[in-house]
Amino acid sequence: MNLQFVRRLVSAAAAVFVAVVLVMVSPGVASAATVNNPPMFRATEVSIIQDDLCTGNFQAYVCFQKYGDNFFVVDMYQDSSSAVAYFETDYGRTGACYNPYGKGHAGVCNLDLKEGSRVCMYAGIVDRSGANIVVIALDTKKCFYNDH
Repeated sequence: MNLQFVRRLVSAAAAVFVAVVLVMVSPGVASAATVNNPPMFRATEVSIIQDDLCTGNFQAYVCFQKYGDNFFVVDMYQDSSSAVAYFETDYGRTGACYNPYGKGHAGVCNLDLKEGSRVCMYAGIVDRSGANIVVIALDTKKCFYNDH
């Protein structure tokens, strides 16, 4: 092997590595998770959110308030989808709190989760195509212990 070929090979490998890292860390990737037909909870519109633990991006922003087991959902983007907080627990409960009120409006779902349980949540959007409901998570999941 000649030295020029080795340099090209190393440069190509470095370029592939950088591209993979950029794809992994880029915000708003809609392929983080897709969930079909989870139990859905319609949020009640509120004017203020409680923000103990939050996650989200330019399309949906969600917060969980430990005292009261409340999921707050804010729709950040004008489109036909609803913002959603998808959650899953270590004892097998899953669901999605969706906000049907549109861009700039907040909603809350009061859900009774077990104290001391591990809860994971995603900010996402809901796509309703016929009878099928698909939750598309827009960020990485955020996990915590519900200790209140």
